[in-house]
Amino acid sequence: MIKAVLFDLDGVIVDSETISREASDTVLSEVGIHQTEEERKRVFGRRTIDNYRDAIKARNLDLDPGELVEKKNRVFADLIRGRLDPLPGVLDLIGKLKDDRVKVAVVSSSPLDRVNASLEEVGLLLEFELILSGDCCEKGKPDPEPFLLAAEQLGVEPGECVVIEDAEAGIRAGKAAGMKVLAVRSPNTHGQDLGLADLVVDSLEEVDGEVLERL
Repeated sequence: MIKAVLFDLDGVIVDSETISREASDTVLSEVGIHQTEEERKRVFGRRTIDNYRDAIKARNLDLDPGELVEKKNRVFADLIRGRLDPLPGVLDLIGKLKDDRVKVAVVSSSPLDRVNASLEEVGLLLEFELILSGDCCEKGKPDPEPFLLAAEQLGVEPGECVVIEDAEAGIRAGKAAGMKVLAVRSPNTHGQDLGLADLVVDSLEEVDGEVLERL
């Protein structure tokens, strides 16, 4: 029986990936970093701090990735105003799960400031029993630590959880944690291997509690 559903944020609850990339490009270009499409695909779904650390190391630059993340968070918060909406089906699914007394949580690779800003912008900040960001763990996706920590804090077993993701890194993390994984296709999933997921859908409009129970 499912007792908790763990939602990724970008590409699952909101489509903020384009805005996130815009903010990231702004910050990185100021310090002379211009990421290739291959780099972007490789780090998709991972923590911003890990992304920036790798980019800096690859270019042998003397920069503080933490400072770049903080700057990106500020730029992102300015850019999202009036530009975010919940993705189709997400409000109905969250409502149905809560009616069925299934715990709902956000487990995101994004920094907490960015997660909170996105959820507040679409009026969902207070709808989740737990919000775990990329700041909360030593290791980020594809390591299972974020999902295992979420299960522990929610008081449920990993096998009682379903993960909803759009990124290969998140899918791998969920499966490594011993959880069922539902993947949602989006424009951002191009080039991502969603094959490890237990089910792949085009929209959360296709999903309800019965679908999740059958995974």
